[in-house]
Formats: sequence, C-alpha cells, structure tokens
Amino acid sequence: MSLSPFPDSPLARAADQLLRTACPPTLVGHSHRTYRFGAALLDGQRRAFDAEALFIGAALHDLALVEPYDDPDTPFELHGSRLAEQELLAGGARPELVELVRDAIALHLDIATADDPRPEVAAVHLGAAVDVVGLRLDQLPPALVAEVLELHPRQGFSAYVSEVLTGQAKAKPGSKIAALIQRADFLRLVAAAPFHD
Repeated sequence: MSLSPFPDSPLARAADQLLRTACPPTLVGHSHRTYRFGAALLDGQRRAFDAEALFIGAALHDLALVEPYDDPDTPFELHGSRLAEQELLAGGARPELVELVRDAIALHLDIATADDPRPEVAAVHLGAAVDVVGLRLDQLPPALVAEVLELHPRQGFSAYVSEVLTGQAKAKPGSKIAALIQRADFLRLVAAAPFHD
C-alpha cells in the first residue's frame, strides 16, 4: 500500500492554500494526515473514491476551529461546512463535489459517518479519527503510518486539539463536541492516542 498523492486540481490547490494561510502548522499537518489516512483506509478496502473531494474535505474540515473563521454560536463542523461550500461555489465547483465536501465536513464528528455509503464522506471521518484518537490505526501498515508522520509531523497536535475543542465545548455547550467531551470522555481518548507528539 502506497500513499495517495495530493490531487493537483485548481480547487484542491486553493483549498490547501486556504488551509496553510489560515491554520497553524499543527492543524495543517492534521488535515494532511486526515487525507492520507482516510485514503489509505479506502485503498485497503479496495473502494474507489474521488481524491479531489476527499482532499478538499480533509483540508477544510477543521477550518472553523481557527479564530478568523470561527462563529460564536454555530458548531465548528457546521460552520466549517458552510465556509467550504461558499469557497467551492465561488471557485465554480460542480454541485456533486460541493455536496460531498459539505457533508464530509458537517458529519465528520458523527460516529455513524464511518458507514456513510459515500467513501469520501466516510474517509474524512475515518482519517480524522485515526489521527485524533488512533481509531483503526491497526488497519494501516506501520510503514505507511511512519511515512505519513514523517511527511506531516504532529507538532504537539494532541495538546493543541484538546485545547481548542475544550474552548469550543465551553462556548457552545449544545454542540456535538461538547456532548462528546461530556459523555464519551473524548479528551481522555485524545490524550491516550498512540502517537508521540
């Protein structure tokens, strides 16, 4: 199993540029690892997928966690899905791509999204879950994981994401991330992820 390359389309390049401009390096790395891990899991299942849609969804799935793109009331995954939709529509994206990316971002915190029949939507959730809590890490070849971590270092990601998600939960107590932290001990799972940050 080899790494899926980043797609080289104008929309993918624009999404990556927005990611790199708006987000700190640790979040850029997480977004890139989300794509790599999600794509690798799909490859392992021999599922075909739209690499452009998966990459853009992974690149922008946490955009609304950063200050300039946050919304004081809307859960970050929902606000981020709208931001991505606006960016893609402004870039002339086809409706099918807009829908895949929007839904992948909006649903990436839902456990049930792992079973979404659209591989790109499922893979943003799965790739992020690998990187945040180590879920399904055992389904990936250790050599591939090591290559991903070398290409996209974590740079203290676990501490960073714990801090920003705690802030989101406090600011938006009715959000899905607040529920995950309160009911699923999510921050403990983040701290226990099998990575060395």
